[in-house]
Amino acid sequence: MRSFYVSLLLEKWSLKKIKMQSELFQSHEEHSRIWHVSEINSEIRKVLEKNFSQTWVKGEISNLRGHSSGHYYFQLKDSKAQIKAVLFRGDAKNLASPLVEGTEYLAFGDVTFYEARGDCQIRVRHLMQEGVGNLRLEFERLKKQLMTEGLFDRQRKKAIPLFPTRIALITSPEGAAIHDFLTILDRRNWKGEVLLLPSLVQGPKAPGNLVNALGKIKSIIHGIDLVVMTRGGGSVEDLWAFNDEILVRKMADFEIPIISAIGHETDFVLCDFVADLRAETPSGAAELISSNYLSQIEKFSFLQDRFWDTKNLFLQSIRDQFELLSTKLKACSPMNNIERHSQQIDDLEIRLRQSTERIFEKKSERIHYLAKSLEASNLQRMLEKGFSIVRNQAGEVVKDGGTLVKNDKVHVTFRDGDRDMSVG
Repeated sequence: MRSFYVSLLLEKWSLKKIKMQSELFQSHEEHSRIWHVSEINSEIRKVLEKNFSQTWVKGEISNLRGHSSGHYYFQLKDSKAQIKAVLFRGDAKNLASPLVEGTEYLAFGDVTFYEARGDCQIRVRHLMQEGVGNLRLEFERLKKQLMTEGLFDRQRKKAIPLFPTRIALITSPEGAAIHDFLTILDRRNWKGEVLLLPSLVQGPKAPGNLVNALGKIKSIIHGIDLVVMTRGGGSVEDLWAFNDEILVRKMADFEIPIISAIGHETDFVLCDFVADLRAETPSGAAELISSNYLSQIEKFSFLQDRFWDTKNLFLQSIRDQFELLSTKLKACSPMNNIERHSQQIDDLEIRLRQSTERIFEKKSERIHYLAKSLEASNLQRMLEKGFSIVRNQAGEVVKDGGTLVKNDKVHVTFRDGDRDMSVG
């Protein structure tokens, strides 16, 4: 009986709880937004990327695995928590040494959210071993100090000359930087002189070498338009010489404009901040220097073409005007009138000759006709044909035989002579 009452009480409680949950759900359904999983994951990603971009995180690498694509996936952990991390192939190429499982690193990157799996992770862009972390702290300390002093202020920076013709290049004569720099200038047909000041660019003696190289430039300052300080990429330790405080201060007070081209695009040193211009790579510095030169060469070529086109058009216009004036002058020239009248005389002569020939031809035809007519009426010709002429005693030509009577005397002319005859 007791168990029956207990069951009854539990059933009532369950029904009451279900009713409360139903009312709560209906209340929230009416007044609250219902999110899709993809929507809320997208919002989480946006919040994380907005508030945790370019963040330094210290932790030990665990569960490290490299993918065939070149990406690395791992976790950063400390004694209390862990977070997933990914280092993509493009950033992995800048690693100074292979990643080591169980080693503590400083990771620089953006905290983001992989929506497809609902994972919070760090998109790592740069990794340093914990020992290097002390260098990073020193870098930030010195950077802040020099920035407070105004050494990085924009108004302190000098303008880079548009057409430098003599450049002082401070770098190692054996590194790839000098080759890349000179190759770009040569390929772009830059016309100028590069003065190499060889220096160590790595190690404890490098800062002193670099400062001395700047000092040597001062002795020939009047012939130098621009200074380029450069080296290839490397680890934080490799590039540390370019974070030297004495070197940075020397560059800040230098009279000639300086371009800093240290490492790769993602590498930053204090020399970059104090220089008058930062180039991402040695090749980038050469492209910056030669770009204005190439631009002006193109402008000059364009203006030269325009000049020749204008000159040719002008000369052609002068020629056209000259020919027009020559034509007008010829039209007014006495010689032109003489030539024109000579042509008219020639035309009249031809017409006169043709008219005369036509008249002679007609007259000839007439004479020929008359000659034939005359010839046809010739007396001797008629006698030759068998005709004869009869005359009466009065000497008149007898035209009709009826005028004669028997025994009349007539005089007859034949082809061969005359005869006296009587009419029978």
